[in-house]
Amino acid sequence: MHRRGVGAGAIAKKKLAEAKYKERGTVLAEDQIAQLARVFGLRCSALVTSITSLVCRSLRCA
Repeated sequence: MHRRGVGAGAIAKKKLAEAKYKERGTVLAEDQIAQLARVFGLRCSALVTSITSLVCRSLRCA
């Protein structure tokens, strides 16, 4: 038996699925970036707080 080629409907469906996956991937990437920004923001603020307290203690001793 000879097999026929892929139809226009299948091509359109495949392109639609690819677009949906690409959009979802973009959304997930943005969420991960926002989460990392929050985590690093918290860690950076904790680092600044500890450095500030260290400097204050050093200045009191001097």
